[in-house]
Amino acid sequence: MELDAIDQKILELLSKNSRMSYSDLARHFGFSDVAIRKRVDKLVENQIITKFTTLVNYGKLGKNVSAFIFFKTRSDKTQEIAEQLLAVEGIHDVYISLGVYDIIAKAYCSDVTELKQLTESKLTDINGIIEVKPSIVFSEVES
Repeated sequence: MELDAIDQKILELLSKNSRMSYSDLARHFGFSDVAIRKRVDKLVENQIITKFTTLVNYGKLGKNVSAFIFFKTRSDKTQEIAEQLLAVEGIHDVYISLGVYDIIAKAYCSDVTELKQLTESKLTDINGIIEVKPSIVFSEVES
């Protein structure tokens, strides 16, 4: 599917606020709700939009420390480990990558002690993990 400038702008607006109504989008472009709904439905149908999601402010939930955790794994265990990581409390996003590390995960913890316990206890017990390197997020730049 080729995207025109309107489709691209719809994607930009929805990526910043997935709850933006069809009416609000329609007003932005001067189109009808129906025209916008058809465009969004086509983006979904063509799997350009794969889901509408919510960004959680984990700090408001007492999770004041966020970190990226980098993993080196046995190559035959990478997929299995990634799936296991999704079940670990505190881990919220998991990515299999190419490069220095095999897996990158995002974690949210209440404090550094909890992050230390997560990386030194819960994660090192997973079979096939060779190395775990956490990196605490200092600040996040929002789009």
